[in-house]
Amino acid sequence: MKIEDLIERKKELGYTNEMISEKSGVPLSTVNKIFGGFTERPRYNTLQSLECVLFPELHSPKEAALYKDIVENLALDWGSRASGGLALDEYSAETPKKVTQDHYEKVISWKKPGEFTVEDWLSLPGWMNMELIDGVLIDRNTPTTKHQFIVTYLCTALNNAIEASKKKNKDCIVLSAPTSVQPDKDDDKNGFIPDVLMVCDKEKYRGTDIILGPPDFITEVLSPSTEKYDRIVKLNKYWMAGVREYWIINIEENEIYVYHFDKGASFKTYSFEDVIPLGISGGEITIDFNAIYTRLKSFFGE
Repeated sequence: MKIEDLIERKKELGYTNEMISEKSGVPLSTVNKIFGGFTERPRYNTLQSLECVLFPELHSPKEAALYKDIVENLALDWGSRASGGLALDEYSAETPKKVTQDHYEKVISWKKPGEFTVEDWLSLPGWMNMELIDGVLIDRNTPTTKHQFIVTYLCTALNNAIEASKKKNKDCIVLSAPTSVQPDKDDDKNGFIPDVLMVCDKEKYRGTDIILGPPDFITEVLSPSTEKYDRIVKLNKYWMAGVREYWIINIEENEIYVYHFDKGASFKTYSFEDVIPLGISGGEITIDFNAIYTRLKSFFGE
């Protein structure tokens, strides 16, 4: 999120710096510097704490505490697959999934968690299926069949809707994982592989193998191994980078969490029985999740 959004929200609520400091737990001196324009890029956990106070509809104190814990312990969360701990013998030399000793030494072993860049991340073999969060490589794990079913169905529905829509949506393209995205072109410590994304600015994908800049729309389908990243860390990264709309699909709860960041911020929960309008299309494009759910049950018997 941009500092300007926080300042505008502060004015709307009529909060003083003292009130924000008391409610967020952020030292008053830090609050004064941020809202006084002296700190252009606050720490992520500080920004998260301020957002919880100024945009309570999007955040909760529990989420703020969890976000701080995730960011501060990101390297530990990767466990044995963390930078410097990735052993060559984890991958069979009898398959194409082999990391050469030269690649291992140049890209993996000589950097610590927090030091990796987008360039390092893009140089890794695609089969390693990793994302980059604050300079740490995170294993995405293999998605389930249900996960991929929803991703494929949603991509098809969005593409069909774009083709049938008016001219204003014609420049938009829909892509799915493993498309690489660097949401903030000035931040080389974060790179993601969203499940579904839509980009309406040709300059962000023309002539490149990575989407440079924030997609207009992103969807992540929750998996147990990535849920805390999708619901908390990525939400904030996408928001701050300028993504206009973000959907999180929770298969286990049959819910879709829709975040609109275009003008301020708003949040709404839908069920798999709803028809959901795509906000960035002005409501022209809608996705019938009941149709997706019906197909899902017919294939998987649930």
